[in-house]
Amino acid sequence: MTEKEETPFVPIVISIIAGIVWAAFMLLHILFWSSSYDWLQNLAIIVLSLVIMGGIIGLMWVYWIFKRA
Repeated sequence: MTEKEETPFVPIVISIIAGIVWAAFMLLHILFWSSSYDWLQNLAIIVLSLVIMGGIIGLMWVYWIFKRA
């Protein structure tokens, strides 16, 4: 019996969309909001947004992997 394997289409699409949304957020932040913060606060915003986005995408991929196992 061969079982049809589930493709990672949905996690890939969500990862791409999350990357585009993050890039758009960074562009808006740099163009409009960054002038009111100093460089250290801007760096903290960038790092924190990367950590949050990476955590969300990582949890999604872990869920997908455990669902297949």
